[in-house]
Amino acid sequence: MFTLPLLFLLAQLDFYEQGTAYLRAGRLPEAEAALRRHLQAHPRHWEALANLGAVLSRREDYAGAIAQYRKALALAPHLAPLHLNVGLAYFKQQDWGNALPEFDLFLASQPGHRQTLQLRALTLLELERYAEAVAAFSALRPADATVDIGLATAYLRLGRPAEAQNILAPLLERGDSPEVLLTVGQALVAEDRLDEALEAFVRVRRLAPSLPTLQLHIGAIHWRNKRFADAVAEWRGELAQHPDSVEAKFTLGSALAQSGGDKMEAERLLRASLKQKPRHAKANYQLGKLLWQAKRNGEALTCLEAAVKADPDYREAHFLLGGIYRALGRKALADREFAAVKRLSAEQLSAQQDLFSEPQ
Repeated sequence: MFTLPLLFLLAQLDFYEQGTAYLRAGRLPEAEAALRRHLQAHPRHWEALANLGAVLSRREDYAGAIAQYRKALALAPHLAPLHLNVGLAYFKQQDWGNALPEFDLFLASQPGHRQTLQLRALTLLELERYAEAVAAFSALRPADATVDIGLATAYLRLGRPAEAQNILAPLLERGDSPEVLLTVGQALVAEDRLDEALEAFVRVRRLAPSLPTLQLHIGAIHWRNKRFADAVAEWRGELAQHPDSVEAKFTLGSALAQSGGDKMEAERLLRASLKQKPRHAKANYQLGKLLWQAKRNGEALTCLEAAVKADPDYREAHFLLGGIYRALGRKALADREFAAVKRLSAEQLSAQQDLFSEPQ
């Protein structure tokens, strides 16, 4: 709370100085009002624009913050730290695709900035660019446990659980970290050791019951064990605790669509996940399949085309897309999709044969 003398002194300052003082004091509504009044008279004052961006970011108006930061950058393109601010705003919106180039622009001027390097590695993980994420996290080692967890997660998603286990083993010796246990559980799932994985997740629940993604993983084990009602209950719990989770919306929506649940709820959840992550190949496929089952071929077509664009190796999406093209009389397009199905099937069969062939 400002004292009366300080309020008197603030009144003697111009709006820019008032706004800056309010920002330092954490008085965000007053800071925004003062900076906006200053910018009405001085719209090209890049420092005021940058400060207004900082105010809006702290008020969690990330789209507004990005707009102000970009105006400041247009006037002061040399100011590399603003790219970090823009990247952080995109990151907090889970807009990974736009966050990454901003982090790269900042790192071009400060290549050793560890916080940004770690943010960049996390962004690569979210973009499903797992091999690049492995390289990015590896370059940050040795560091704290969060880097090792990120690296282990990237290995897991690359289908390399042994490397993940090697990284996590020393961490487990240090004590019961819920984040480490969560990643260990994922490694055990990847090795099909479901009972051990569930034990790890139960330990996480005792330590940190609201840890993001925990109930997604528990639900996935229930689903694989054909305990569908238990799985759906876990996924509803995840969504209740983390209502902005794209994966919770996608997973619950897909489960309802596949298990005879409420189709309207399933469609709503899948559409909500795609609003946040339009290039989510699996969400596009599941929504397309649901719409196809409801004989809404035109809408299904849009989703399935998006699915194969996001993941050109998605065999099931190519197959269903080909079927819809054929039903609509678009023979050339149908033939193209079925040719893709044939090619992908042959590639997968070849990979399986290679896996079980005798070493030379």
